[in-house]
Amino acid sequence: MAALDIQNVKKTFGNVDVLKGINLSIKDGEFLILVGPSGCGKSTLMNSIAGLEEVTSGDICIGGGAVTHLPPKDRDIAMVFQSYALYPSMSVRDNIAFALEIRKVPKAERIQEVERVADLLQISHLLDRKPSQLSGGQRQRVAMGRALARQPKIYLFDEPLSNLDAKLRVEMRTEIKKLHQRLKTTIVYVTHDQIEAMTLADRIAVMKDGMVQQFGTPQEIYDNPANMFVAGFMGSPAMNFLRCELTCGDGRYAVRAITKDGREYALPLVHADARLQPWVGKEVVLGIRPELITHVIPHKSEADSVAHFTARVEVAEPTGPDTLVLVELNGQEVDCRVDPREQRPVGTDMEFMVDMSKAVLFDPETEERLL
Repeated sequence: MAALDIQNVKKTFGNVDVLKGINLSIKDGEFLILVGPSGCGKSTLMNSIAGLEEVTSGDICIGGGAVTHLPPKDRDIAMVFQSYALYPSMSVRDNIAFALEIRKVPKAERIQEVERVADLLQISHLLDRKPSQLSGGQRQRVAMGRALARQPKIYLFDEPLSNLDAKLRVEMRTEIKKLHQRLKTTIVYVTHDQIEAMTLADRIAVMKDGMVQQFGTPQEIYDNPANMFVAGFMGSPAMNFLRCELTCGDGRYAVRAITKDGREYALPLVHADARLQPWVGKEVVLGIRPELITHVIPHKSEADSVAHFTARVEVAEPTGPDTLVLVELNGQEVDCRVDPREQRPVGTDMEFMVDMSKAVLFDPETEERLL
């Protein structure tokens, strides 16, 4: 295990800048997730860490030592690929032991290590099977086992669950989480799935267009997004973005919300201060998570940060534990999360409460955070 430092790494293919000065640092034993849409540069960054891509400029250090120009075999990393990359003619046992054999590890040690890894991943009963006889989840465990048997400084996971069905993804996600908690290994994990990122990571780097938009813990990124891209990418359903006018009366800032039938409400910005004064009377973008707009909860409804409004239920989507209700404010669709027992029929009015304590504001032009 080892710390990882990435310092101003850039990568250019022809005239295209794929990585535009990446700076990241994770501690020994941390779980870092690189997340972002397709084409954002996350896989290129992963391949650069592995040595599969030569960086154009910048430095990569593993365990305090520079590895920027070292070949992959000298970086002491192990990689788990999306495609499993198992040898079809070899048994599970031989697939796991292959890297150890290449490194000339004595046979007795190889046998012991294969048994240790198989027991850890609960695949001991599969050791004599071929990859073609395994399910997708079992193949992924074998691919992980081959990496774990190496005991390198850093493990790299390149979208390892993307080939699995939804139920198996959840199960394997849990297994990877347990594995990291037991082994305390340093892991860099690439995904485009923000649920994977939120549930697995110690820290997340959200990427877009070859740049890191925000780097922090899952909760920091969820509660305090740096810009509209991060706010909209992290969270399911996504954060609501409501274009509205900023107002100020008696030193109290609020945004104006108008329902489909013309009723007007002031939603208070409890954490606002004088920095917003230049924006009074102008359009801003209010960011509010769906779970902060709910049915009226009596013991919470009188808080200073809570506002109430009544709007028509346009669409209702039951999810089991709660129902997603769609309403219209300022001519835009807004998702609310309510108790199924409190939901009103589609086409009728319903009273909502909105907790503005975690509301954020963005500049509608630059999409950067204002509040």
